[in-house]
Amino acid sequence: LKKLDTPPQEIPFQYYGHLLLTPEKMLRKIQKALGNEISPPTQRLMNQTITKTAYFTGTRGNDSILFTSETESGGTLLGARLPDLSEQFQNILWKPSNAVLMVSGTLAVGTDFSRFRKAVGLQNSLRTTESVSPSPFNYKRNVQLYFPLTPPKKTAPNYYERLTDIIQKLITAACGHALILCTSYYDESKLKEKLAKRKLPWRLYVSSGNAEHTANQFRSNPGSILLGTGALWEGMDFPGDCVSLLIIPRLPFPYPDAAAQYERQQYDTRREYIEAAAVPEMQIRLRQGFGRAIRTETDTCVVAILDERAVPGGRYYQAVLSVLPRMRKTRNIQDVEDFIRRVKPESYFRELGNDQRKK
Repeated sequence: LKKLDTPPQEIPFQYYGHLLLTPEKMLRKIQKALGNEISPPTQRLMNQTITKTAYFTGTRGNDSILFTSETESGGTLLGARLPDLSEQFQNILWKPSNAVLMVSGTLAVGTDFSRFRKAVGLQNSLRTTESVSPSPFNYKRNVQLYFPLTPPKKTAPNYYERLTDIIQKLITAACGHALILCTSYYDESKLKEKLAKRKLPWRLYVSSGNAEHTANQFRSNPGSILLGTGALWEGMDFPGDCVSLLIIPRLPFPYPDAAAQYERQQYDTRREYIEAAAVPEMQIRLRQGFGRAIRTETDTCVVAILDERAVPGGRYYQAVLSVLPRMRKTRNIQDVEDFIRRVKPESYFRELGNDQRKK
């Protein structure tokens, strides 16, 4: 679809559906006119295209959430998803004859599985047994949690400049080895721009389309910095000293997309939605991001959460602490440097760019 000046999420979905009506009708006319002259592979492709087009034009009824998103090239992508998959789970997986074992570090919010059970259709199941096992990692010894004394406020005009100031101090204190997890591509882009101007002695990688490729470059260049979002929050493994500083600029609340808006409508008030859905989703995502820091029993890391809502006295401070393991906390940058100097071997300070830092 052609590029528009108005962001796609601000345009009614019906606008795009209307644009597809003519192509859908033309394809049907072509099929009818040519009949058997169309080769089987082309016929299958045309049928698939007609089916998908009809899905978005509304000529075929469906109960999906239809939404738009902007592509990297500035175009518009049309998407659809079911509002609730719990029925599908019940019909396919949760049969009386099936025994299923589900294991993950982020199934529960603390010890509460209700959010997960609702999502997969197990909220009323009497066959389900829950168990939470403590981690074998010594977080009190190997991790330091940092909150800024004066966190930058998102609404301030100089927010990104102040945020970059804190990030630069943290990276300098840790001698690189940093993973910065953003919650949006906009934040990632702004931080990339600001950090590039600081001319830090450590190589900066920015995750884009191929997150795994960029992650491999980061792993193979000890001491470097990786900035990214999306896939980096989960499923990426960075053992050893590769990530010795994990920076989370903003709490990972769910993006207000079509699915989130649909779920919001299921609650009477915004506060109920935030407490029952948005905060648990944020907590699960936060635990996933935190998991990038410590991958083995000998890993050591500083985890810095810079969101003003997460610091002591902030609105979500207790929500953050309730899902993270117990560890030492500080609001002093010097404590970060002292911790790194104490737990890291001498070789750590001779890796990429760190000779400059030491001098």
